[in-house]
Amino acid sequence: MTRRSRIHGLLAVLLVVVTVQVGTHLFRWYAHRDERGHLIVLREQLVDAGAELVRAQLAVERLETEIKVEDRQLENHRRAVEAYDRHAREGALPGHLYDAYRRELNDFNTRVQQRNAWLEEWNAGRARRDAAGVRYTTLADSMQAVAARAREPLYPIPLPAEAAAERGVGARNRK
Repeated sequence: MTRRSRIHGLLAVLLVVVTVQVGTHLFRWYAHRDERGHLIVLREQLVDAGAELVRAQLAVERLETEIKVEDRQLENHRRAVEAYDRHAREGALPGHLYDAYRRELNDFNTRVQQRNAWLEEWNAGRARRDAAGVRYTTLADSMQAVAARAREPLYPIPLPAEAAAERGVGARNRK
């Protein structure tokens, strides 16, 4: 065998290997077209769920901060209302203190109502966050299953923070 015939033989083998590989990839690409379409739809839904998860978490954190600040202020107001007890005689306040006491008590009660409204909003936000987390996790699991069927086990699944950034939710929206 001459050197030239060996090179031609190797080139022929290489051509067969490349042709088989390209054919295999083209067949897989065609055979799994439905799964790829399904992955695109699932990814959009997952990005929406991830963005909602981050959006709800940011709202919960904001409300937690507001509630903590309000709790400290309510504690000061509670002490101010209780301070009037020192001036009471036989359960009654002197006339000149009663109006100030009523104002302080009304302000305290108004602030408690506001704090309770924030607490309800906080609980609703936690429920939204938890529901978005379940939805995100379910969609991520579905994407992994579809990707495995499409023989793409390393298909990239965006994290919630990546999904939020893709949808424009994040640190710049924190207030």
